Amino acid sequence: MALSHYYIYYPVRIGLEADLARTLHNLQADVGEQTGITGRFLRKADDPWTWMEIYENVTDVPAFDAALEQAIARHGVLRFIDEGGSRHTERFVACA
Repeated sequence: MALSHYYIYYPVRIGLEADLARTLHNLQADVGEQTGITGRFLRKADDPWTWMEIYENVTDVPAFDAALEQAIARHGVLRFIDEGGSRHTERFVACA
């Protein structure tokens, strides 16, 4: 089975960056405990209101998806997304 790598990006509401950073630290710790996958997050260099979460080397995609969705709901991440925006998830695998 190929390893999957997740890149999730979204626009954040201005003024909530510090709260979002704390929430993402907690969310990623939660996901790490559930799946063994430690995530990280970044912001776009030329647009500080576009953030990205990265989760690499996922072996069990269905279990990871379920754990991530539960953590998103549990930690209330969607409240930080800019009005009219959404989370965009891209999943990549290595080239043959």
